[in-house]
Amino acid sequence: MSSKVNHIQLPIILAIALAIGFMLGYKIDKPSKQVAGHASDSKIAEVYKLIEEHYFDTIEQATYIDEVVRNILAGLDPHSSYMTKQETQDFTTSMSGEFEGIGIQFNMLNDTLTVASVIAGGPSEKVGLLPGDKITVVDGDTIAGVHIQNSEIIKKIRGKKGTKVNIELIRSDVKTPLTFTIKRDAIPINSIDYSYIIAPKTGYISIDNFNMTTAEEFEKILSNMVYNQQVDKLIIDLRGNPGGFLGAAVAICDEMLPKGEMIVYAQGLHFPKQVYKASSRGLYSKKNQKVVILIDENSASASEVVSGAIQDNDRGIIIGRTSFGKGLVQTQYQLSDGSEIMLTVARYYTPLGRCIQRPFKYGEGEEYYMNAIQRYETGEMQDTLSQPKDTVKYVTRSGKVLYGGGGITPDIIVPIKTSKDIVYFNLLANSGVVYQYALQYGHKNRNILKNKYKNTNDFLANFEVSEAMVNEIVKKGEEQSIKQPMKDMSKQSLKKWTKAYIGKIVFGDDAYYPLIHQDDDVIKKALEVLNN
Repeated sequence: MSSKVNHIQLPIILAIALAIGFMLGYKIDKPSKQVAGHASDSKIAEVYKLIEEHYFDTIEQATYIDEVVRNILAGLDPHSSYMTKQETQDFTTSMSGEFEGIGIQFNMLNDTLTVASVIAGGPSEKVGLLPGDKITVVDGDTIAGVHIQNSEIIKKIRGKKGTKVNIELIRSDVKTPLTFTIKRDAIPINSIDYSYIIAPKTGYISIDNFNMTTAEEFEKILSNMVYNQQVDKLIIDLRGNPGGFLGAAVAICDEMLPKGEMIVYAQGLHFPKQVYKASSRGLYSKKNQKVVILIDENSASASEVVSGAIQDNDRGIIIGRTSFGKGLVQTQYQLSDGSEIMLTVARYYTPLGRCIQRPFKYGEGEEYYMNAIQRYETGEMQDTLSQPKDTVKYVTRSGKVLYGGGGITPDIIVPIKTSKDIVYFNLLANSGVVYQYALQYGHKNRNILKNKYKNTNDFLANFEVSEAMVNEIVKKGEEQSIKQPMKDMSKQSLKKWTKAYIGKIVFGDDAYYPLIHQDDDVIKKALEVLNN
């Protein structure tokens, strides 16, 4: 399940962990190059030969070489990286915008695969799988209670389009296990989390990452908003978006900038300056069409390209917190065994010439990715003022002064909340207690809720999380040794998120995002700015 809204303070560490995994290297719109090795002429080959001939024990050759190559690249900069053949295939799938499987999102709860959501129109929805179903057997193999890795589960349920998989599952309101035969199909990986009309003539689009389908998704949604719903105010939420394809970021900027405006340029020692400019396609490029971009400390790479282009060209307002500062360009080079290296070849610069990449030390490891945690601990994310990162001033045509030094600093800073009154809720939420309770409640009471509430709006207006429900969640927390005083803010957050999760499980995203957005300070500020 994906959401742009954090539980106030603790998930920063989780978000950084996701960033580490996602930002190790991005394919940009450059052709892959195959490289023949010349290791026989190098010191590396000489050392390896000595190890091979004289080392006291046998070594796993392939694994050893993989680690050597990985360490060489890690010593260059934070974003040059190595991917094995399997990692390359997985990465290609994640960026392609599609995979083949049964169409579910799942969590492992108590060592059991639990369906978190069913992709609309996918194979699992067609046969009747529901959120909350616990899958116990796949093609005769038990996967519940056997400490199986997520990667192994994915191998079992994914497969080529047209092939079939047999599963057995437990449903809370059914006494006996249920069996299904599911025919695998192509499953779209949408990069746009959610979009809707958040206020009169005001559209909201949340982009999770930039892959090969992002531009097409964005254009379709934006076209509907502009032509059918008369939207002339737009919020694009890039919080937590770690980036992806440069081409997707350029295409999105192209929809919002007048013809000829620079979007971004890249340049390196062996990489001639490459400039990207807006064409005449701008569906949302008129001056009366207002735009706000939301970013935070986990917005990186392509997210920063979009934010920098909008800011430098005086096209809109950037709101949130200073972005990650990932402005290094990677090109993929394929090796003879099918593995790849993602080698940094240039830097990204905003139209005014600001370098997006923040300073780093060559060979710097985890410290580089811990930057957001350091910023949180030093209080920078709680400050309402943003300190310039260098002394060089960049001035837009309207006279607005911007600074470089890494990342995109918003025009309006909205600090992170750090209230101690919400610690108890954070403990419950980050332990999974709140979501697990909502999942079980929603699954058990699905039919009752659907009969009682006519539609999503009826549910949002009239469903209340009762004190009895709160007490049940507290009891489940105590079973996991979570014992804290229940302050009013924790109770309010507990009720809100429990309702939101139940709404998502029973009615879908329309009963989740609008509720969560109601007290999102960054979105509130965006609406205020657009209305002024």
